[in-house]
Amino acid sequence: MSCSGARIGTRASWAERAASVRASGTASLVTGSASRWFAPGFLDRTGGDDVGGRALRTLVDIDDESYALCADALGVFDRRADLRALAVPMLAISGEHDTVTTPASMQDLADDVPGGRHEALDGASHLAVLEEPMAAAELIAEHLGRARGAAEASGAHDRGMRVRREVLGDAHVDRAVAATTAETAPFQDFITRYAWGDIWARPDLSRRERSIATLASLTTGGHENEIAMHVRAAQRNGLSRAEIAEVLLHTALYAGLPAANAALAIARDVFAEEPDFATSGIEPGPETSDTALDPADDGDTHG
Repeated sequence: MSCSGARIGTRASWAERAASVRASGTASLVTGSASRWFAPGFLDRTGGDDVGGRALRTLVDIDDESYALCADALGVFDRRADLRALAVPMLAISGEHDTVTTPASMQDLADDVPGGRHEALDGASHLAVLEEPMAAAELIAEHLGRARGAAEASGAHDRGMRVRREVLGDAHVDRAVAATTAETAPFQDFITRYAWGDIWARPDLSRRERSIATLASLTTGGHENEIAMHVRAAQRNGLSRAEIAEVLLHTALYAGLPAANAALAIARDVFAEEPDFATSGIEPGPETSDTALDPADDGDTHG
């Protein structure tokens, strides 16, 4: 919003303006408009054939009654009560010398819009974007870039939350969200957008394949706190117990026996949570009995 407002002037002032135009035409407004629209010295510096002169000539050419009707409408226009409900990013641009929609009034406007922002252009008045077009364009381009980035982040977060719930299950995600604190909230937002909304949402690998890669990577890296969570996720993504065991067996060849042994112990305990544990193909043995994590551990450091 450039040099505007949710309420400008008063009903009486706009009625007076409408009456003046109906009596003497818009040409009667040129002198006053020139002093309000432009900063001191602007018209002298730019000359009558530049942007200022064209704007004033346009004012003369406007149909008198149409202008008067617009003044009547502005006399009753007041949307200040609606500002708090605006849900779009808002940039308010004012001119340093504007006496109509002053920088102070534009700051108040930005303050009343959630997340609103105000910028004043030095050396400009009521038609700030005409007086300082490059500075205004830079502000608008920056604002659109911020808005686009915020929209993309919001879209990635929504997509990530959907994928995260599909892979990990609502109960798991609900627990993670409920445990979020002010300190961990940025991290939770990051993994939702980046891990789940970007990487896990890519189409070039199926979720089964991503689960295989994830289990192998976690085992290789020794990230045992994450394994139980992703054993459950792998089952949700369609891997059988036998396939999960085969992934971990194959990983042992490259990641080493101790790492794979620890991962198998964790998988065994995850399978033990279900009634058909005996069909899993993984038999408890002395080599895993002392290495299993607590089955209650969700491995919820990034899920």
